[in-house]
Amino acid sequence: MTATHVEFRRVLLPFAALLLLIPWAVSSYSEAAAPTPEVLRAVHTDALHTTYDGSALKLNTRIGNSGEYREADPAGLIFNLEDKGSAKVELPDAPAFAFLGAPGEFVWIAPESQDPELIWPGWDTETLPAGAFRDDVVELTLLGSQGPGNVEVFFNYDEFTGAVPRLFSSVDPGIRTLRQPLGRHVHANWAFTKLGTYKLTFEAAATTAAGVRVSSGPVVYTFVVGPYEPPTPPTTTPPTSPPTSPPTTPPTSPPTTPPTTSPTTPPTTQPTTPPSTPPSTPPPACVSAVLGVGHVDVAARTVNGRLRFQVKDGTGGAVVWRDPGTVAFHVRPSADERVPDSAAYRFLGAAGATVWQIPQTQAEDLLWAGWNTESVDYAALSGPVKWSLDKVQGPGKAAVYQFDQFGGPLVSFDSGKALPQAITLAEPTHAHGNWAFTKQGIYKLTFTYSATTKTGQRLRDTATLPVAVGATDLAALCPSGPPPTTPPVSTPPATPPTTQPTSTPSSPGQPTTVPTPTGDAPTNSATTQPIGTTPTLRPCVVTSTPSATSSTAAASSTPSPAATTSAPAGTTLSSGHADYAVRLEGGSLVSRIKDGTRAGSLVWRDPLRVVVRLTDAAKTTAPGGAFGFLGAAGSPLWQIPQTQKDGVVWLGWNTEELSAAQVSGGVDWKLEKVDGPGRLAIFEFDSFGQPKVLFDSGDGLPDTYRIPLGTHAHGNWSFTKPGTYKVRFTHTATLTTGQQSTDTATLTFEVGSTSPSGGGAPAAAPLAGDIAAAAPAAGGCRLATTGGSAGLGWVAGGVLLVILGTVLLVVVRRRAVARPAGVQSSDQESGGAA
Repeated sequence: MTATHVEFRRVLLPFAALLLLIPWAVSSYSEAAAPTPEVLRAVHTDALHTTYDGSALKLNTRIGNSGEYREADPAGLIFNLEDKGSAKVELPDAPAFAFLGAPGEFVWIAPESQDPELIWPGWDTETLPAGAFRDDVVELTLLGSQGPGNVEVFFNYDEFTGAVPRLFSSVDPGIRTLRQPLGRHVHANWAFTKLGTYKLTFEAAATTAAGVRVSSGPVVYTFVVGPYEPPTPPTTTPPTSPPTSPPTTPPTSPPTTPPTTSPTTPPTTQPTTPPSTPPSTPPPACVSAVLGVGHVDVAARTVNGRLRFQVKDGTGGAVVWRDPGTVAFHVRPSADERVPDSAAYRFLGAAGATVWQIPQTQAEDLLWAGWNTESVDYAALSGPVKWSLDKVQGPGKAAVYQFDQFGGPLVSFDSGKALPQAITLAEPTHAHGNWAFTKQGIYKLTFTYSATTKTGQRLRDTATLPVAVGATDLAALCPSGPPPTTPPVSTPPATPPTTQPTSTPSSPGQPTTVPTPTGDAPTNSATTQPIGTTPTLRPCVVTSTPSATSSTAAASSTPSPAATTSAPAGTTLSSGHADYAVRLEGGSLVSRIKDGTRAGSLVWRDPLRVVVRLTDAAKTTAPGGAFGFLGAAGSPLWQIPQTQKDGVVWLGWNTEELSAAQVSGGVDWKLEKVDGPGRLAIFEFDSFGQPKVLFDSGDGLPDTYRIPLGTHAHGNWSFTKPGTYKVRFTHTATLTTGQQSTDTATLTFEVGSTSPSGGGAPAAAPLAGDIAAAAPAAGGCRLATTGGSAGLGWVAGGVLLVILGTVLLVVVRRRAVARPAGVQSSDQESGGAA
C-alpha cells in the first residue's frame, strides 16, 4: 500500500464514523422537537391490532373502517374518550355492575356499540394466519395501568345469564389475560372511573404450532378521558456535537415502564388508587342548557342498532340532539293553571288548586314538550316501542296527559300512583301532551325507552331528565356553577347514556374464551354539526337531504309551478303520520305533504297528487256545548284527532324545515276556500281541553293562523258530512332578503264511505313530482391521518448517507483518474472487481 492510500484511509475512516452518527443525532433532535401525538376521537380503531410475520408477533393499532384501514404505532397516538354525549354514565343499582363502583356514581365509557360522537376502540386477530399458533389462540394481557382511576373492559349485560362478562381489569389481578381466538374483530365497553390520563400496558403472546413462545413485548397505550391538551413543545436544541459513542441500536419499542407524567392529569404510582387532589380534573359535568321556550321532544332513535334516549331540541331553529343529563326543562311561573271542577281532573289535585303545566298546544312564551319515536327503525323490531316513567323525585306530583277528541283527559303517566308506568308506541310517533306539576321546585323524571328486535335482542335506554318548575333557583340544577338560561347556539349534538339494565343478576365470572364479538359494520346515522363549530375527527356518515337554503331567487306572489300542476292525485293516505308542511325549494316557499306513513321511508309529495282519506274509523259525534261550531250535539262527525288514533291518518302541520337564517318571523297559513258537502274546522285544545279554533269554514273565509318556525304540531281536523272536499291553503313568509314568498295548493280529502276520486292504494315509491328523502354522499368528514412508521431521524440520516456517499464516490473516482500509471486501486489490491 502506498503512502497516498494510507493517508486517504485515515481521512475516510473518521468520516465514515461521523456518517454513522448522523441518524442518531438527527433522531435525538427530532425526538426533542417531536410533533404533537395524533389524537383519535369519534373514530373506529382496533387499538390492539395483532400481526405476525412468521417470526415476530406484534401489537399495533388499526384506524378506520373496513376497506379503509391504516396502521399506526400506538406510541404516537392519544385515544381520547371525550366527556360528552353518552360517555358519562350513572351506575345503576344492580349488583352485576358493582365492580364499576357504587350506584349513582359516574363512569366514562367508550361503548361496545358505536356512538358516532365517541371513539370506538376494539381489538382484532383478523390478520393472523390460521394454524400458526397452538389452539388458534392469542393471549392479550393487561400488564399494568397508571391513571387517576380504575379501568374495566367488559361486554354488555347478558340477560340470559344475568352476568356482565369482564375482560380486563386494572383492579382484579385475576381478570388481566384474555384468550382471543384468531380471525376475530371485537368491541367491548372501555370504562374509566375518573377523568384524566391513563397509561395502559398490553402484551400479545402465543405459542406457535412448533411450540415456540412468541410475544409482542410490553406496548403502552395512552387514553385521555375528558379534554385533551397538547403538551407544551420542549425547548431542547439540537446537539452541537455527537456524543463520544453512539447507541448500539436505535430504540424500536416503547419503554417497558410507562412514564409517570402526562400532558393533562398526572397518574398515581398505584393504578388502583385515585390521587387525592388531581390538579387538572375539571369540575363535574352538569346541566349546560335550560330550555324554557320552544319545541322539544323526549325522543328515542336507532343509532347503529341500539335504541338511544335523547332530547330532540328544536328551540334554536336547527335540531340538536342532547343528552338528557346535560339539559333541563323549565316550566315557567306563567305556566300556572287552576285545576278544573270536573272530577276527571282529580288526579291533579282539588278543584281550584294551582298546577304548572307544559301545555299540549304550543304557546309562544312557554316550552312545548312532546315525545318522539320517528327516528326509530321499526322495521328491525318485532313489536312496539315502550316508553315508561320509572321514577319521579321532586317536591310534588307529576303527570303527563293528553285530551280525547273532545277535551277529556287521557292520562299517560301519574306519579300519584305506583311506578313504573308505560305506554306503547306501535309505530313512528310524534305526539304532545300536558306535563303537569303540582308544586314548584326541581324534579327529576327517570324515563326508559325499550323494544325487542326481530332477532330477540332486548333494547332499552334509561335516563333522568331534570325539570325546574315555577319560580325556582336554576343554579340548583348545576351545583358546580350556574347553568345558562338559554341553550348555547353552538352546543354540539349529544347522545344518550349507554343502556344499563335494571334487573339484578348474579355475580359475573371470567370467560375463558371470547363470546361472539360485536361486528364493526355499523349502520350510518345522521349527525348534526352545529353552525360555526370546527368539525372534529369523526367517521364519514350519510346525512339526510337538506332543504334548499338559497333565498336569492325572486319571491312569487302567485302559486308555484308545483301548485298549478293539473296532474291527478296519485297517493292515498289513510293511516300513519303525515304533515302539511312548508319549506324552501330554489329559494322560494313551497307547500308539500311530508309523508311518513311508511316506516323508514320519508317522501315529500306534491299536495295535488295526494288524497287524504278518512275511513269510518274516524267517525264520531259532535259533543255540543263549547264545540257547537261542529254542529248540534249528537250529529255525525269525521275527525282526524289531535292525538294519534289507530286506523286514522294523523295529519299535522310543519315548519321544521325553515330556519331564522332563511325566514324572518313565522309562516302565515291561510285557509282560503273549501269545496265540499259540509264544513271543515281545524282546532286545538287549551290546557284543560277547551277548543282553540284555528280555521272554521262555517263562519266565513279566509282564516289565517301564524305558525312559528321550527313547529311540528297536530290538531283536530273535523268534517261535518261524508264526501269529497277540495281544500285550498296558502303559505306566506318573509324571507331574510326582505322579499315575500307565497305558495298556494289544494288538498283533497275523501271523508266517510265514498269512493276515492282517482286515489288508490298508497304508493310504495315517489311518483313524478314527489321528492324522496334520499341520502346524498356524505361531505365534510375525514379520517384521522398519521405519518409513516419510520423514524424521522433515520430517514433523514439515510438521505444524508446517500448524498455524502455519492460525494465520496466522485472523490475516489477522481483520484483514480488522476493516479499515475502503474498504481493500482485498493479494490484491485484486494482482488475485488474494478
